[in-house]
Amino acid sequence: MSLQDSSLFESISLLRRRRKQVDVGEQFVRTRPDRTVETAHVLSIMKDPLGIPHVRYDLTVKKPQRPTSVYEGPRLLALEAFAEAYRNRIGS
Repeated sequence: MSLQDSSLFESISLLRRRRKQVDVGEQFVRTRPDRTVETAHVLSIMKDPLGIPHVRYDLTVKKPQRPTSVYEGPRLLALEAFAEAYRNRIGS
């Protein structure tokens, strides 16, 4: 097994662990380089017609220069992309 194969295996393994960690009702947060904080509240997880899992979530954005958060509304991302973007769970 090459180093590249090993890295791919580790990435796939990490993704599988993350998939199990995304559940309906949970909240995740990410901070962008400009210190904007995005909070994602998971509404549902479903598969598309090709069997690819997707996360439907509400997004709230808090910009450092604004005193209040702004509700951005519902969004949809493939589970893999969601798990990559939103790595930090809020709460338990």
